[in-house]
This record gives sequence, structure tokens and C-alpha cells, in this order.
Amino acid sequence: MRLPLWIIAGVLGLLLIAYATYALLRTPATSTTPDTSTTAQAPSPQGLAAFDLDGDGIVYQDPMHPWIVQDAPGKAPDCGMDLVPVSVHEALNQEAEGTVRIDPVMLQNFGVRLTTVEVAPLAPTVRTTARLEVNEQQLVAVSPKIEGWVERLYVNYEGARVRKGDPLLELYSPALVSTQEEYLLALRNVQQLAGTPAQTDAQRLLEAARRRLLFWDITAEQIRQLETSGQARKTLTLYAPASGTVLRKEVVEGQQVQPGQTLFVLADLSTLWLQVDVYEHDLSWIKPGITAEITLPYDPTVRLQGRVDYIYDTLNPETRTARARIVVPNPGLRLKPGMYALATLQGQPTPPRPRIPTEALVRYGAEAWVILALGEGRFRPVRVQPGLEAQGYVQILEGLQGDEQIVARAQFLIDSEARLKQALAAFMGGHQHGATPAPETQLQPSPRAPEHQEHGTSPAPKTQPQPLPRMPEHQGHSANQDTTVVSLRIDANGFVPSRIEVPSGRPVRLTVTRTTDQTCATAIQFPELGIGPVDLPLHQPVTLTFTPARAGAYLFTCGMNMLKGTLLVHAN
Repeated sequence: MRLPLWIIAGVLGLLLIAYATYALLRTPATSTTPDTSTTAQAPSPQGLAAFDLDGDGIVYQDPMHPWIVQDAPGKAPDCGMDLVPVSVHEALNQEAEGTVRIDPVMLQNFGVRLTTVEVAPLAPTVRTTARLEVNEQQLVAVSPKIEGWVERLYVNYEGARVRKGDPLLELYSPALVSTQEEYLLALRNVQQLAGTPAQTDAQRLLEAARRRLLFWDITAEQIRQLETSGQARKTLTLYAPASGTVLRKEVVEGQQVQPGQTLFVLADLSTLWLQVDVYEHDLSWIKPGITAEITLPYDPTVRLQGRVDYIYDTLNPETRTARARIVVPNPGLRLKPGMYALATLQGQPTPPRPRIPTEALVRYGAEAWVILALGEGRFRPVRVQPGLEAQGYVQILEGLQGDEQIVARAQFLIDSEARLKQALAAFMGGHQHGATPAPETQLQPSPRAPEHQEHGTSPAPKTQPQPLPRMPEHQGHSANQDTTVVSLRIDANGFVPSRIEVPSGRPVRLTVTRTTDQTCATAIQFPELGIGPVDLPLHQPVTLTFTPARAGAYLFTCGMNMLKGTLLVHAN
């Protein structure tokens, strides 16, 4: 009995399907190119070279699953995330931990600027405000030594200029009149008893009366006039003891005066004192003998030279300033006590040390870092110990030797990438069961790749790394990019409010308005975030935009570190 043809064809088809299924289950997939990926563990840096089939030194690796490597651009087979290019040569060099490699396009977008560490002394210039004052060493007070009444005033207004020996006033004193009469009587007795034994006693009485007149500021010329006339004078004339300007006049005609009472204060204004306010952090530069250039706001063409001759021992606790004194010549009396001036002090140079621009220093609390440029787009944070700061430079006591290339601009972004790399290394170390991460984090100017997660892997351990800069968010999650808007006011009492709370990883738009004319409130700074000092014009809002990357408490202060507040960043 012959079977129908369609039954035979169906049986043969079932056999072919079974054989194909068996072959697929027993035979691994092949391709025309060598196997360029593995799902067991991440290859070692030396093993990456095996995937470089075209010899260009670049392979492409999944940053979240580093065991997925191939020689051409593509997407991860499990999640579709873009593979990241990795330099085989740099991986073989085994760069130090924290090194990052940034694409040249991204460097240009960041606005990265490099500078060379130079070894040179700091020759600081301190520019500050000052006030002209009377030279206290040139002050003279005029006071009578006897009681009396002012019969006549020769100088009857403040501001009058007098010369030494000019008459100031005439004083009537009964005690002075009686002492003159005693002197005349003693003088006649000496003349009458000349050649007798009593002449010696008479001479002693005469000398005693003469000394009393001299002690009362009666001049020798006035005593000779008294001897010549033989008549006691009713009034005593007081003369200017020095040349100068009458700063104070505290007497009028007819007034009774007492011994020791100040009637005039004279000042020689041919030299003045310039009292310079030096902020506390600049005191280390100021020494007696350094030069100073003085300019006057009322006449910028006037430039005077002087030297610091004294630094006062006390500090003003309110303004946190000390005073330095400069003796300034005043020819023609053009300078007036009470004038304001600007003083530029040239500090003493320091010994040569490595120095960098202040903006190149990255501060995290008590620590300071610089970003070392290794070449070919590679960067690594280096911890340093900063020293003195002046003229936009800071000395480096430890961590740099000189002639290194460092990042002077956009260093915070690179430092964040370096810290992100450490976080990824710790994260992958907990997921790859001993796999070795790639030695560098490659930053590319590409859109954010979609987020993916491993299937069948164990969860991350509970121990988390230290708070680090915010990782880039992947597509597939609707990241909350809402800006936190904060208003801040600075008045005579400080910052209002003095405590600001914001989430980490979100942009912050801070509007600051200064409502007081206190000197210390003219700027604001966030030292630990590397922001400022930023000038704050009076009654003009100033907007600062930044993104706090890490949770923690950050101090913000005025330009003189007197007014303080706290920025509290919560983990987002």
C-alpha cells in the first residue's frame, strides 16, 4: 500500500526541523570575525589588546559590563547602551587610580585651560584704605601755671596758623603781680645792702623770686623789662611754644583760668600720619620699613611715597583689621587730617616655591587638590598643601615640584570625573566577582546612554562609597532637573537666612542682595565649593547658579570671613 505523497513530505519536514533544533542547541554561534566579547569577567588591561583587530589602539567597552568588548563601535547586546572607546595603550600603562581620560571635544566644551607650575617668590601687593591723621608727636598744649583772668586774646579762632613766639593771650593774675613786687623789693635790698654781710641773704631772696617768675613762664626778657621799669606789670603775655595750626581753642576773653587748664592745642601739620587698615589675613606681609604708594581720591594725580614705620599691637575685633602707620610729608599743607586715601603696600618677597593660580586649587573642606595634566587628554587629581596667597597665586608647600602641567580652569568637572571613576570602580568591584576594572574612565561628548541593569546578578553590597559627584543620569528615567531657587539678603546683622537647605545634584539659583554698606558685606564666597569672592553692589541683586554635587554642610561667608552662613546639601 503506497502512502500519499503529502504524508511523506510532512514526515521529512518534521525530521529536518528536529535536526536543526538539535544543531542549534549543541553548536555555539559563530561569526566571520573573531570572538570579540566575553561574558565571564572583564579582560585585564593586557587582554584588551586581543580585541584590537585593526591595530588603531582603540577598543569599545561597556562601562557597566566591562567584560563586553569589541573592536568597532556598537551597542551592548543585553541593553543597547553605547559602548565607550578605551585606549589599549593607556590601559597597558596601568595609570594610577583616579586618572581620567577626556575626549578633546569635551575638553573644548568644558573650556579647560592648562598652566605650568612655576617656582618663584611671591611679591604681594596689598591695596587698602587709609586715613590721614595729625602726627601726635607734633602736638603742643598751651596751659597757664598760675590762676588768673584772660584780659586779651590775640588768637581767637581755631585753624589759625601761628609761629613760635607769637603772642596768644594776656593773663591778669594777682599772684603774679605780688611776685613781681617781691622781686622788685628783693632787687632794691640787694642794691642797698651791697658790700654788707646781709647782701648774701638779700641775693638769695632775689634769686628765689626770679625762679618763681621763670617757673610761671615769665621770659628772661620780660624780667629784664621789669628790672628796667621798676613797675610790676598787671598782665602776663603767653607766647606760642611752637609753630603750627590751632586745632583747639578753649578760652574766651574775660574767662577765669586755673593752673594746668588747656587753653590751646597747636599741631605742626608739615608731616601727617597715614593710618592704614590691614586685614588680618594680610598681616604676614606687612613689616616696618616696606614701601607704600599713596593716592588721594580727590586728586588721583597726587602720588606720595612713604614707608611703614610702625604696626600697632592691637586688632579691631569688629572689622578684623590692624593698623599700620606711615609718616607722610605735607608740603604746602595740601593734605588735610581726616582725608581718605588709598595705600598700596609692597610686601616683602617670600623665598621661591612652587606657585599656581588660586583658581587652579580645588578645596574639599580641609583638603586641597590640583588636577595634573598627564598629556593626551589624561588627568589625575593630586593632593597638595597650600601656603600663602597673594596677587591671584598660592604657594604650594607639598605635592608639586615645579614645571608640571595643571588645569587652571574647569578643574572641578575633571575632579568630579576622577571621583566618579573611583565610585564606578567600587561599584563594579562588588558586581564582577573580582574582575579588574578598566584603568581609566573615558568621557565622551555623546548623549546619555539608556540605563540598563544586569539580570541575574547579585545586589550591590550595603557598604556604599563616600559621597561623590553626581553620576550622569541615563535615558529611560525622567530625571528631576528642577532648579532650586533661593533668595538671600545681607544686612548689618549678617545673612538672612543664615542657613540654606538644598538637594544635591540639582541646579541652585541663588539671588543675593546686599542692603548694608558695611565693608565686610561687599562680597560673598563659598570657599569649599570654589565659588567667589563675588562682588555684591549695594541694593543690586546678584544671581549665582551652581550645582552642589555632594551632600554635606558647606560654609559661605562675606569677603572678610566675618559674616557666616551654612549651605546644607541633602542627599537627593
